[in-house]
Amino acid sequence: MEGRVWRGMFAMNETCPVCGLRFERESGYWTGAMVASYAIGIPVLGLIFLAVWLATRWDVLVVLLVSDGLFFVAAPFVWRYSRVVWLHLDWLLDPVRS
Repeated sequence: MEGRVWRGMFAMNETCPVCGLRFERESGYWTGAMVASYAIGIPVLGLIFLAVWLATRWDVLVVLLVSDGLFFVAAPFVWRYSRVVWLHLDWLLDPVRS
């Protein structure tokens, strides 16, 4: 896993352009990435909430709505990063033997 994972904002390469590793090893492979996305996304949302609340001191409901809107913008980046985290975690725990 040395090459580029992504060929566009939402398009992944099927294989690593350097070593040929197939990124989606089996059907349902990205289910683990959903867990990684949750594990990354919740702290990101919490930090956004905290930053907005400390900067504005608005009512909690307003801060929550603004934070959700800002997280909506950040979600594609969390999604991309979670897939890469999952690839590396899976490679660490269950490497492909050639």
